[in-house]
Amino acid sequence: MSRPATTRIDLHVHTNASDGTLSAKAVVKLAAQLNLEAISITDHDSVAGIDEAQAAASSLGLLVIPGVELSIDKGGSEIHLLGYLLDHHYEPLTRTLKVLRDERLDRVKEIVHILNQMGYPISLARVRELAGNGSIGRLHVARCLVEAGAVPSIKEAFARLLGRNRPAYVPRYKLSVEEAIELIKSSGGIPVLAHPGLLGDEGLVSRLCDQGIAGLEVYHPDHTEEQSTYYRDLCTRKGLLITGGSDYHGPGAREGAQLGTKGIDRSELARLYQSKGLELSISGQNY
Repeated sequence: MSRPATTRIDLHVHTNASDGTLSAKAVVKLAAQLNLEAISITDHDSVAGIDEAQAAASSLGLLVIPGVELSIDKGGSEIHLLGYLLDHHYEPLTRTLKVLRDERLDRVKEIVHILNQMGYPISLARVRELAGNGSIGRLHVARCLVEAGAVPSIKEAFARLLGRNRPAYVPRYKLSVEEAIELIKSSGGIPVLAHPGLLGDEGLVSRLCDQGIAGLEVYHPDHTEEQSTYYRDLCTRKGLLITGGSDYHGPGAREGAQLGTKGIDRSELARLYQSKGLELSISGQNY
């Protein structure tokens, strides 16, 4: 089940506040050019791009929904949790995100050290330059490796060196499922399991739904149509919210993940708002 034909709502978008390549302002400009109605900025462990995005969108008739993407640990598996409609200025949230970003930097330092010992001529300084003011991560290391000619592509960098169980993989501190859900909820947000099809464990998805997750990212570039249909039906059975998005990281950053190519329709977004007792308004029209 592909993106609904009426969809102009993309709820999974990254900026250079984490590992995206475009600024929040540039993402908003592109979304407006594509005639999207709403996007959610969901940077990894960062809410730094939201104010810029909302300011840029104010004159364009585009709704920018505050969000975040957290990495959590569950039995050795890395799970991503999206938080929507949260208060991105909530101090316990921003404080926790800073801790997570600091841990990301420590992890990247160790990864670069391992790669240097393996003979790859990259520097921490250059990785930090590529990250800019954003939340640094493995993707920036991968870009540095490609730039240095050490690997032909970002995909190859992860497959050969940086992915789980690869020689330069370094685990990092992650929140537990319970901690992540509580952090999002205490910030006024809605916790949603990102790209469940990538977990490869439907039993785990079901257990996570029972632990307080409010919805599933049904539509994602890495989901097959069969998976999207399955997760939509699961949401119906369990009374969960349906979300979707492109997981956009910038032009050409991920094959098949261009802005607006996956998402949801207005009725699904309205249900997301209604779950918080809010009314959805797009271009002055309420839903």
